[in-house]
Amino acid sequence: MNLKKMLAAALAVAVSINITVFADVAYGAAQSSAKPTVAATKPETKPIGGTELKNIRIGGDGNQTRIVMDLSGAKKYNYGFENNNTRLVINIDGVSTAMKAAPDTKRGAIKDLILATYGDTVQLIVDLKVPVPAKVYSLQNPDRIVIDITNKYEAESLNKVDDGLLQGKYVRFDSRGMFTAYMLDVDPTKFDIKMVLPWGTVSSGWGKLSTVVENCNAVAGINGGYFDWSDKFLVGNIRLNGVTAGMVAENRTGLIKRSDGSYDIGPAQYSGTVEINGKGISFWGVNAPRGKDAIVLYNGLYGSRTGTNEFGKEYVIRRGRVQAINQGNSEIPPDGFVVSVHGQSQAYFNGVKVGDAAIITESLGDGIGAKDDFYGAGPQLVANGVVSVTSQAEHIANDIANGRAPRTAVGIKSDGHILLMVADGRQSHSIGASLVEMGQLMVKYGAVKAVNYDGGGSSEMVVNNRIVNRPSDGNERSIGNALLVFKK
Repeated sequence: MNLKKMLAAALAVAVSINITVFADVAYGAAQSSAKPTVAATKPETKPIGGTELKNIRIGGDGNQTRIVMDLSGAKKYNYGFENNNTRLVINIDGVSTAMKAAPDTKRGAIKDLILATYGDTVQLIVDLKVPVPAKVYSLQNPDRIVIDITNKYEAESLNKVDDGLLQGKYVRFDSRGMFTAYMLDVDPTKFDIKMVLPWGTVSSGWGKLSTVVENCNAVAGINGGYFDWSDKFLVGNIRLNGVTAGMVAENRTGLIKRSDGSYDIGPAQYSGTVEINGKGISFWGVNAPRGKDAIVLYNGLYGSRTGTNEFGKEYVIRRGRVQAINQGNSEIPPDGFVVSVHGQSQAYFNGVKVGDAAIITESLGDGIGAKDDFYGAGPQLVANGVVSVTSQAEHIANDIANGRAPRTAVGIKSDGHILLMVADGRQSHSIGASLVEMGQLMVKYGAVKAVNYDGGGSSEMVVNNRIVNRPSDGNERSIGNALLVFKK
């Protein structure tokens, strides 16, 4: 063998690092011993004539992709896996080719095909999106080398972060595409879960999850419920430490934190009134901008002042009495409320004066106690251990209810543990999940009840001050609230 051939042969052997199989294509039978992760080491010794790689063809279906290398004769070859089994390298000795490149394909699990020649060795590199099984074998009449790549893959990991806190990752690849999700399994006897506002009040605005986790000295956290970007208010039934932070009129599902420290998932529907001069008047909103003809309740979770304009009237209520009446931008007493009215709604308060009795009553429905907190979002994903998505009943907007997207969800397992889940989406490594698919994933990991939280670019998980997932915006989005994990 001349020096050039010796160097080519040495290079061909060097690129086949993890697994090497030698096979001969003389008899046309598939080499059943050529398995994707366990390879024979005994080389075959029957190379025969044939000198040209004529073509590379791609075929298959949703379950399998087939690559066929058409040869003008049978030749000895070897193959191996590299890069944690995400690269398959096939070397064929004593072959030439007029092909300048492999076909451009991203079919199935294939990320890229690269064709190269080294002396009289032809090399095909198959870069894979995930380490799926692949089988390499030979056939004859005509002579060809066949690579069958399975388009299905599933892998999961679960690691201990602390006693009572596990962190996991789930990766799946099938005909739908690549999907990646991250989870936390929280033992509520050792850790506490609380919803917090980024800067303590609604009006102080939104913040990044990593900053919130660090500022609150939390072990971990995920993004929470819905919020309005521009007008700075929470879109959902939310009660924190016994105080309403935001509301919606619809019956919405959320995580219930009972006054005894236990957790549940269920629906809540807000109702709130002020009884003044013997007349009950319902609120249109809580800690939200005061719109036309509206009646809005403000409390200490909103901030120090209402921030409203002068085109309305506001009743400052403290200790069951009207303490002051202002035109706008009233100071909110930490232990009281401000009822802000506009337009036609002012007629309900005709004759009200300072010193009048005023009683505020709020409820989240029969299933939520007066001292229970509620971290609402919706819709429900799982009930009684089966997928049960209630988008229509909860009047969830179409951009949330339909299609695949990055998702965040919370579930309760049969052993009482809390399951926090974030699924990436809109990226090459993850297509995202529909609400049904998110429910299926929650059931897979043991949830008997589960609820959906805000998704899209907001979906994020932080553990030990490290961002675990890849937010779809390419960076952290500021959010209106977060669910944090604290060690007891």
